[in-house]
Amino acid sequence: MAIWFTLMGIAFLAFIVGMIMLFSQSKRKIGIITVGSASILIIASLIGVFISISNYNKLQQQVATYSSDSKNGMTKSEGKETYNVNWHNNADGMDKKISTVAVEKKVIHSTMEDKDMPGTLTIAIEIKNNTKNELLSYPLQGELTTENGQQLAADIILSDLVDGKMKPGATIKGTVVFPLDKLDKVSDISWFQFSWSTYNKDKLIKSDTGRINLKK
Repeated sequence: MAIWFTLMGIAFLAFIVGMIMLFSQSKRKIGIITVGSASILIIASLIGVFISISNYNKLQQQVATYSSDSKNGMTKSEGKETYNVNWHNNADGMDKKISTVAVEKKVIHSTMEDKDMPGTLTIAIEIKNNTKNELLSYPLQGELTTENGQQLAADIILSDLVDGKMKPGATIKGTVVFPLDKLDKVSDISWFQFSWSTYNKDKLIKSDTGRINLKK
């Protein structure tokens, strides 16, 4: 698109020069040719700009549609298991709970990696601040480790948890979605471990679930 704008700028300058030449008796013929050529180039540049914008919008629409389809589950699922893990920990002035974990084999587009992944592991998490201070808790920036050696980061766009500031007595609750690099079948993931950071003023608190087994 930039080249069309450049050509349009050159054509516009040529058009101005040609118009000036029209007022000179000796250069009028050259001016007529210059104005005519510049006008054609301006029109061609405008057409090129409109075509480029149209193609760009079509590409953006295709990307948006694909991302929407992936996020809304419109890609084909090849298997899904939901496990009731009921993990709970109340250390460091916080009630931390993971109620369910879902493993699904379904191609999904990771917005963080900008590539397709074969499946996801989704954690349903809840954290309550029982301290007298405002906490900063970041499960979305945590790390998940699986039995097949994957160390994974959450996909913020696919997750619906809103982390960050937690006033005293406040609770954050939602899902954290981890796109999986490797997944041949749902049963490949039989356990995972999840850790994340929380700040109580200047104090760093590391929360770690330890190994959580996935059993029906």
